[in-house]
Amino acid sequence: MTTTGPLASHPYFIRLSKTGDPNAAISYNVGNGGPTLDQRSVIDAGFLELVRLGLKPFNDTAVTESLPVVDATIETNTASGSGWHRYNGDGYGDGASDGHPWAPTGQGTGHVWPLLTEERGEYDVSSGQASTALTLLATMQNFASGVGLIPEQDWELPNLAPSPYGTDPTVASIGFQNGQPAGSAAPLTWSAGVYVRLLRDLTTNKLLEQPTDTYNRYVAHQQGQTSLTVTSPPNQSAVNGSPVTVTGTSLPGNTIYVAATNTDTNSQTTVVSTPTNSNGSFSVSLPIIGGTTVLNTVAVSPTGATAHDQRSIVFDFTPGTVLLDVTDPTGDDNGPGNYAYPTSSNFHAGAFDITDFRVILSPDKSTVTFKLQTRDLSPTFGSPLGAQLVDVYVHDPSATTTSTAAAYASRNYAIAASSAWSRLLEVQGFGQAYKDASGNNKGTIAISANAISRFITFSVPTSSLVSTTNEVPGSGWGFSVVLTGQDGFSPDQARSFAVDPNTVPKVMDTITPPGVSQSNELDYTLHSPVTLQDIVIP
Repeated sequence: MTTTGPLASHPYFIRLSKTGDPNAAISYNVGNGGPTLDQRSVIDAGFLELVRLGLKPFNDTAVTESLPVVDATIETNTASGSGWHRYNGDGYGDGASDGHPWAPTGQGTGHVWPLLTEERGEYDVSSGQASTALTLLATMQNFASGVGLIPEQDWELPNLAPSPYGTDPTVASIGFQNGQPAGSAAPLTWSAGVYVRLLRDLTTNKLLEQPTDTYNRYVAHQQGQTSLTVTSPPNQSAVNGSPVTVTGTSLPGNTIYVAATNTDTNSQTTVVSTPTNSNGSFSVSLPIIGGTTVLNTVAVSPTGATAHDQRSIVFDFTPGTVLLDVTDPTGDDNGPGNYAYPTSSNFHAGAFDITDFRVILSPDKSTVTFKLQTRDLSPTFGSPLGAQLVDVYVHDPSATTTSTAAAYASRNYAIAASSAWSRLLEVQGFGQAYKDASGNNKGTIAISANAISRFITFSVPTSSLVSTTNEVPGSGWGFSVVLTGQDGFSPDQARSFAVDPNTVPKVMDTITPPGVSQSNELDYTLHSPVTLQDIVIP
């Protein structure tokens, strides 16, 4: 549910949240040829399943306050009765203006789905509005083209004549009538099945598929409660490896179940259980793999009473050979010593402070991965990598064509001749660049960022990084690493400084080789131009 959405002054359900934060001003393409919309304005009625399946009562405030938003956004009254779209912006269906089919272009207009009329009817049964549900059942019959022929979609727009005979079938309209089938599957067995379900539920005045145990627990509240306290690992924390140990306390005699679900690998789940110790304490170890893992811990008493805890951890693991792992002091995110962060609250302390940099060669040697950790990686401007601009200048000792220029002259620094680069990787939350010393594009960088582990991870094919066939990065390779602020409105994509913008190097933090101080290397009053040296694989 969002509390900051534009469609109501109160909280309401949205279709989905791309990052788990329904209040974030994040836009996404709704798919099927549809538009790109703010996630807080994309609506469907899927939350009604929470009522049908016994997870929420029909009069739950979240449900009753969301229904008017649904009806204002995706309901349409047709000649056959009320219908609902899957979600606003749905592009899957015959084109609204001319009736052209969705295939083969993948561009069209979504229409009302009869099975969603049944969905609302199920809700009406649960709320005691049998007469309204009966009207919706009749609407489903009206939507059909014949007995048992309830389609996938019905046309909710003004009547549209068919295209002339001989029109190219990829653009031709078959002709549509308001409240009658659109050019979709008919009959749709899903529609037929839910029609029968609603008819049966109206007959018995009871929801057929509502699990009794679920309803008793979450609506009737007949489920007993026990105690549970999880002491580790902390929620939203990073772990260094597998297994992870979950500890806490409950009551003696209880059984503890822990499910570890990796949300980055198709919800792969491992479940482990253990009895509590005589004092109620417990400790459970579970194997995990790289990525984000949700830990659901449940305590169950001998009488069936339960308690639940949920938390997320991150194991930011990249398999392979670590070629270089260099730490950088914290608190040096001030350039030569006199730089300051932007005053806007969007910028978090530590966002430009490098703490670690790694170079990893994949087990099959086909990919080189770079990992840069910052002191803080809180999402900024709707992206977990919204504040940062990372440049890595790669020095390949065997390269014949190299450069000592910065990505842009306006960055106000150069690369040392001994560190001359053959490849430049530039990474940010709203773009990227990967090029050789001649300015040729070398492909696409795979980029991810994790606010919990605080690692920005980016990788490229080894073949695109090296200068000779079968070469892999190794001893003598160097990397000049630069972190500064991203600004998409700036010609060089880097945030400028208020004082001497044409002179000071746009470097909030860098990693210097042993014996070189950052304050000296970036001192623009001593060096013109400021020249950056690389860190080298031993």
